[in-house]
Amino acid sequence: MTAEIRGEVEVFRSLTSVLVESIFWDDRAGEVVWVDITAGTLHRGRFDGAVDGSDDVVVALPAPVSAVQPAQGGGFVAALKDRVVLLGPDGTVVDELASVTHAHSGIRFNEGKVDPYGRFVVGAMDVTVGDPDAGLYLADADGRLEVLCGGFGVANGFEWSDDAREMYVTDTATQTVYRGSYAAGAAPLGELEPFLVGHASDGLALDTDGRFWNGVYGGGEVLCWSADGEVIAHLPMPAPNVTSVAFAGPDRDQLLVGTARENLTEEDLEASPLSGSILRIRTRATGRPVHTFGAETAS
Repeated sequence: MTAEIRGEVEVFRSLTSVLVESIFWDDRAGEVVWVDITAGTLHRGRFDGAVDGSDDVVVALPAPVSAVQPAQGGGFVAALKDRVVLLGPDGTVVDELASVTHAHSGIRFNEGKVDPYGRFVVGAMDVTVGDPDAGLYLADADGRLEVLCGGFGVANGFEWSDDAREMYVTDTATQTVYRGSYAAGAAPLGELEPFLVGHASDGLALDTDGRFWNGVYGGGEVLCWSADGEVIAHLPMPAPNVTSVAFAGPDRDQLLVGTARENLTEEDLEASPLSGSILRIRTRATGRPVHTFGAETAS
């Protein structure tokens, strides 16, 4: 697997974000999009933009904003603390699609992705003690919200197989990526079973060769897994709290890696000053395009 890596880790954006999440490549505008959850900001930037982020577009939203994905009409779908909202092309809120009452005030929405049927899957997390009392939800373009399952500590990192018949979902709290059958219609997610076990996975990306890439929160690395669930590469990162991972660029052949400053001491930050930045690895792997909310791509 080491032959798959063409270069060293580079800095894509040198930032002081509290918690970078939900990175994706927006083919529509040729931009990288991401959020800083805690700050409540949406960011959009050119792939060749300034490393310090000075020419990125930054939009303030009601914090926390944990996930963003493309939506039909040129805008976005996003997850706030307990609401799923539509954003216009400029990134501002134009409509509230759905809301949920979490089990208690210490739970918020976390990562979300659009599934192959054009629906927004969004997980929640317990930000207090990490108890398994958070859920996984499905929102469609008509504003219907469905509970897919509960029992998560930190629902994170979603992907789907090429035929859209299997979903992968991470619980960072249990250091496990699960998989289950998936389908169109109501109650699409089948019983979950462990797949990738033993690492605090945060974020998940599936490349065109069927390999999985994930960050390890608190572990300071990105892992690459085979389709059989075996680790085939450990890629050390210059920041301990690794979050979102996504293939980006016009050819989707560069892996962007989000990081966080949360939960770090001043000494930690002095030792890892790139915490809160977005890093880049030039790989021989290529990623898959993201799905668009409201646009079904699976048959």
